[in-house]
Amino acid sequence: MDAGLAAVLGALAGAVATTAAALATGWSAREQAKITARGEHRRQRRDARQAVYEEFIATVREQMAHASPLFEESPPEDQEELDRHLQSSGVRDSASLLTDAYRLHTDALKVLTRVQLAGPKDVTTTAKSVCNRSFALTSSLVSLISTPREGDALRRSFRQAEERLLKLDMGLDAFIDAAQAALDDDGTTV
Repeated sequence: MDAGLAAVLGALAGAVATTAAALATGWSAREQAKITARGEHRRQRRDARQAVYEEFIATVREQMAHASPLFEESPPEDQEELDRHLQSSGVRDSASLLTDAYRLHTDALKVLTRVQLAGPKDVTTTAKSVCNRSFALTSSLVSLISTPREGDALRRSFRQAEERLLKLDMGLDAFIDAAQAALDDDGTTV
């Protein structure tokens, strides 16, 4: 092989190696940028989820705090005792209790829509269950207050509402667990 051919082949090999190194470096830089962008997207999504999850929890807790003073005493025996019970619980009147119960349930439904958009699916499913329990509690409060009852019927209605409050609390705990799992997901597991 003469010296000219060797020089051309050497230059060609150097050019190919340089091009391959440039391509590998470019590919690596592009992949690193994608990883960084994906991580930033996940962080922004997690921050938005956390905010809406916190709002949902606060809204449901407000509904629970609104209803729970009613159940700090033993079940009433008659409608008069129920009225006294409501007043001692800080309720102005039964109409305001019902208006507030509906408003708080509606607030939970509004935030549910945002939770559904934020996802993921297991958190959404749990949030829907919480809203169903919120509606059940609201319905029980309406039934308790708007339908005059005495004795056993009143106590059963009172206990049913109290049970639904406890189920709402358990549902909220399940939502919090699902939300924590969603927020802890860093995307490294498949």
